[in-house]
Amino acid sequence: MAHHHHFRTIAQNDLGYVGICSSCGILNVAFQNSLFCLTLDQFKAFAEIMHDRLDMRPFCTTHGKELLLTTPMPNYFLLFTEDELDLFCELLTEVAPVLEAERILALGSMN
Repeated sequence: MAHHHHFRTIAQNDLGYVGICSSCGILNVAFQNSLFCLTLDQFKAFAEIMHDRLDMRPFCTTHGKELLLTTPMPNYFLLFTEDELDLFCELLTEVAPVLEAERILALGSMN
């Protein structure tokens, strides 16, 4: 059986968007040239990493991107300016209540 995504954008700004597939429940979190496909539980952990700057460290560059986040992939990192990270966190904060409602509805439909 082929899977068809029924994608719904929940929030967006100039640098990215967050949307959810109503068929499979996977979230697309896009920011600049990165796309993260996450479950609701993974989103919660991801948002916490971003908000609390967990595993982020200073990294001096010549273009102002001075926050480095390690990823589970070897030799792959994400770089942010302070402003970019603030915008990304605002986007994640904006969708959090909607996603919590989605999680509650999903739990209710299982009962």
